[in-house]
Amino acid sequence: MADELRDLRVNHNIPVKDMVAVVQAKYPKYDKTLQSKCEHGRLYGIELKRDAMDALIAKFAQEAVRQKKSGGHRLTCRVSCRLEESEFRLLQQHVKADGYDTMQAWLAAQIKTYLNGRESAERKE
Repeated sequence: MADELRDLRVNHNIPVKDMVAVVQAKYPKYDKTLQSKCEHGRLYGIELKRDAMDALIAKFAQEAVRQKKSGGHRLTCRVSCRLEESEFRLLQQHVKADGYDTMQAWLAAQIKTYLNGRESAERKE
């Protein structure tokens, strides 16, 4: 969110004092120092709360910022799981040994194989 906050200010040439005034309506002790720290959140470990960011977006850039970047992925659905570190390392070794360049390619192949097997079994019934 730090990047989103800074991008909003820079891309729309919004003075810091104007942004601070909007956030102060919700959080009265917010100031220019906190604004700077929120814009550099990775360094300070803080970020602006979502409701305050939404207020800034509503005030200064409703259409431009609200449209989330999709990331440009053609495949938008996601599958994931968590593993023990030892299992993950072993899986990585086997996936590479089987000739897959990425975990994504291996997982997609596994899912397609599973789905095709299920469809075949259902047709036989």
